[in-house]
Amino acid sequence: MRRAGIFVFISLLLLATLLVAGCAGQARGVIPLSDNPGDEGLPLRVSWVRTLMEQGREDIWRPMQYAPPTIADNVVYLGNTENVFYAFDASTGDTLWKFNTNGPVESGATLLGADAVVIGDGDGYVYCLNRQTGFVKWVYRVQGQVMGRIVTDGDLVFVRTTHERVYALRAADGKWKWMQSREVPVNFTIRGVASPVLDGDRLLVGYADGYFIGYNKADGTEVFKTLLEKGERFLDIDATPILDGANLYVASYSGTFYCLSRENASIQWTFRQGSVQSAAVAGERVFLGDDQGFVHALNKRTGELYWSYDLRENDQKRSIAKSPRRRLKAPTNPVPFNGLILVASSSGYIYALDQAVGQEKWEYWPGFGVTTEIVTHGNSIFIHTNFGNLYCLKPNYRFNDKN
Repeated sequence: MRRAGIFVFISLLLLATLLVAGCAGQARGVIPLSDNPGDEGLPLRVSWVRTLMEQGREDIWRPMQYAPPTIADNVVYLGNTENVFYAFDASTGDTLWKFNTNGPVESGATLLGADAVVIGDGDGYVYCLNRQTGFVKWVYRVQGQVMGRIVTDGDLVFVRTTHERVYALRAADGKWKWMQSREVPVNFTIRGVASPVLDGDRLLVGYADGYFIGYNKADGTEVFKTLLEKGERFLDIDATPILDGANLYVASYSGTFYCLSRENASIQWTFRQGSVQSAAVAGERVFLGDDQGFVHALNKRTGELYWSYDLRENDQKRSIAKSPRRRLKAPTNPVPFNGLILVASSSGYIYALDQAVGQEKWEYWPGFGVTTEIVTHGNSIFIHTNFGNLYCLKPNYRFNDKN
């Protein structure tokens, strides 16, 4: 009798586990939130969503998607880890064309005039494609993975690779113009690179050995070289520099955020917390996220701290499993939007924070988290989630008016 009772208890326990798992699976579905524009309970409404990866492997394989969408002329350009680059209609989400790359696409696309778009992949290929058809105009192969966004001045295309190289290619035909490189550090470095930034006649580049260098964009000669970080490892200058007035902002993985003079890269002030992944400037403030799970707001002129928001503490509270692994997730790029700062974590929610005081205004669950930057265009929010869903979202004004 006791054995029968134990068997019944175990059977009921297994059934309850399956039911809970089924509910959790529903909560994390491909389109986890209602797309009803009149639903007052949601801060955002789904305008459209595209599923770009095979579904059904959610519980055994959860990839990271690093490529953000690029939007121009009502077209969304996006690549992913499935070695495919797409062009979508920004209003409807309809596929206009797609192009198969040799390797995974982990950076955003760059527009080249009205007729071309340039992308790089993990196998070191740089592609220049026709924006209307996706047909290849030219291809060039570099040494290393292309992980940072390619930049262009219209005449030259500048490519940063994981082999600590920066290439200048002719935009018209992809021919080599010049190349600069630094030795790859013998100690540990962080996977990833900072995207180069154009500042007038200079190209600004951060490296894994702690150097921040400005090159003459025409011929690649050094204009300045500043050593920002010293030590044995994790010196990477991996956050893309931000230009703002007379200053520029750059960060190192070791945990220091720098405000530098735009003229000669001399240090104006520093802020040290965790490793800074990304930053954005809005008004008189600079917003940044670090690998300790915080979003900070600083005075952009002095570095004074206004507020900090503990993203992972809130992520863990909202987790179905209350998993401690939630605390390992770093925030995405802070993005200014309608007086708010939008930020997400790689396995959790999208949060909207008040720019002035850092108070959370709302959160939104897109499914499987977000690693790449959130992109806003007009009144739309475009999100590429980790399991390959591309969302076009719009504010739900009934929710915002009510709250």
